[in-house]
Amino acid sequence: MVVQSLDLAVPAGVVAGFVGPNGAGKTTTLRMLLGLVRPSAGTGTVLDEPLGAPARYLPRVGALIEGPALYPTLSGRRNLASLAVLAGQDPAGTDEILDQVGLTGRGDDDVRTYSLGMRQRLAIGAALLSDPDLLILDEPTNGLDPAGIRQMRDLIRSLAQASPGGQERSRTVLVSSHLLAEVEQICDWIIVLDRGRLAYQGPTHGFMAAATSQVELRPEHPAALGMLADLVAGLGLPVDRLDDRLLVEVGRPDQSDQAVSNLAVLSRAAHARDITLIEITWRRASLEERYQGLVDSFRAGAAPSTVGGAR
Repeated sequence: MVVQSLDLAVPAGVVAGFVGPNGAGKTTTLRMLLGLVRPSAGTGTVLDEPLGAPARYLPRVGALIEGPALYPTLSGRRNLASLAVLAGQDPAGTDEILDQVGLTGRGDDDVRTYSLGMRQRLAIGAALLSDPDLLILDEPTNGLDPAGIRQMRDLIRSLAQASPGGQERSRTVLVSSHLLAEVEQICDWIIVLDRGRLAYQGPTHGFMAAATSQVELRPEHPAALGMLADLVAGLGLPVDRLDDRLLVEVGRPDQSDQAVSNLAVLSRAAHARDITLIEITWRRASLEERYQGLVDSFRAGAAPSTVGGAR
């Protein structure tokens, strides 16, 4: 996928989620960061080093791209030791890395006996051999069962919280994923790509704050549903019908006073027309809904939404 005029800024020490539809340009961008693909134009820095000189920053970067490359007939411990030697690194830290990725009890077992989730965690362990300041993970939960996804989520959180080398510095983790629910749970920064262009970058909470607040309304008598829908539309509020209730957009989460005011006006107007509401439920938009709404508006011509950060 061609990446167009992409301007990314990721603060140090965050877990950044890199999301977008298939073919959005995520893997191409990660390959550029790792020096595997050369950008045709533009400039950038990674860990304060120029993007055009990857040899100057790659020793401080660990990565898992397109699945683990491991020796199936060697144990997990011997895999890590062999990869360390091949990379000119000290293999003495393999036990510590096995502990970090939760494989201490299986370190002497052949990798061919590992589950997919265990192989993924061992591959992340290999990416940690250089004690990196930046860890890049491309679809680390791909193909995992729910238990494996949960273990991977916990691992990524722990790696972000750990200071590389035990020093007072933060590790940045960049996670490419199509599982938006996982991104919402583990990432405090989010980057959205669509068709090779940036649609959003900034804090996850800011991304969600831009979503609309919605309420579900259910009248006492189903026959009043049409009248209630007309009333809501007359107040200028977007409304959709869901079986025996309405879904109404009353405002944005970062404008809670306005949302509450709109709901109060709506409630009073319904009461004035003898419509009794027996259910009023606030409905929080999911990351998936917010993401789809952003992509739709971006494709319709909306400008990208960004919040600056250190590269």
